[in-house]
Amino acid sequence: MNLPSLPKVFPSKAPKALGLTALALGFVALGVGAWRQTHPPLPAEYQTLQGVVGRLAAHNALGTSPIGLTINNGSYAATLAQMRGYCKEAACDFYAQLNPYKSYGKDWDEIGRQSYTLGDIASWSTSSGTIEVPRTAFRIYGRHTGWLACTVAHEIAHIQRNHVFQASYYANNTMRSAPDQKQEELTYAKSRQQELEADRDSAVMMARAGYDERIKELAAFYAKLEKEPPAKSSATAGHFTYSPADNLLSLCRLNPDQPNPDESLDPC
Repeated sequence: MNLPSLPKVFPSKAPKALGLTALALGFVALGVGAWRQTHPPLPAEYQTLQGVVGRLAAHNALGTSPIGLTINNGSYAATLAQMRGYCKEAACDFYAQLNPYKSYGKDWDEIGRQSYTLGDIASWSTSSGTIEVPRTAFRIYGRHTGWLACTVAHEIAHIQRNHVFQASYYANNTMRSAPDQKQEELTYAKSRQQELEADRDSAVMMARAGYDERIKELAAFYAKLEKEPPAKSSATAGHFTYSPADNLLSLCRLNPDQPNPDESLDPC
């Protein structure tokens, strides 16, 4: 007897396809998470800082060693910490250099908040090649990135001229035998000399990078530059890295012909 033929039933492929899709999405999520760990997002102020330094680097030869750029609470935080009795007058730099993007607790966070809202514009360069900029400077400068560029270029000039080392050597050797009052006069004279050198160098860097608004405000100096333009400089090739753990943005452009003698200290 012939039985009626039954329709063929094939196993469904949908569960298998859904499983593969879920697995693929899982790998994508893991990849995105790993990428975010190695490429942490830049805070807004660091994005501004990166744009400014990148523009300066595109038109100026800034050397071959990394330039560190860190945003901190600023000097007003040290004053507030002293007022709270957390430190003595000459030992409050720790609070000025705290990371403003990190929470430390109620009292320290309040010091950071007040420093941001009440602090002033300032920046420093160190012998290690790191430039410190208080977060409040970005609030005060606002959209005037040219003003920030002038500040940063000034500190880059200090680093390029090794001013911190020169000042230390001058204080401990050249004027060591001078009377105290004379030492104070010589210290001020040396400081003024270095500040003027950094002002001139930063003005040249700004002119090369095309910050016209600063040219107008430094009219007398730039009038001379218009008559005697600075010689063209090679661009500074490199890339930026940001470490949230160290609160440090670095412009990396080491010369491969001059390797870093201590790679453990290289943020790049």
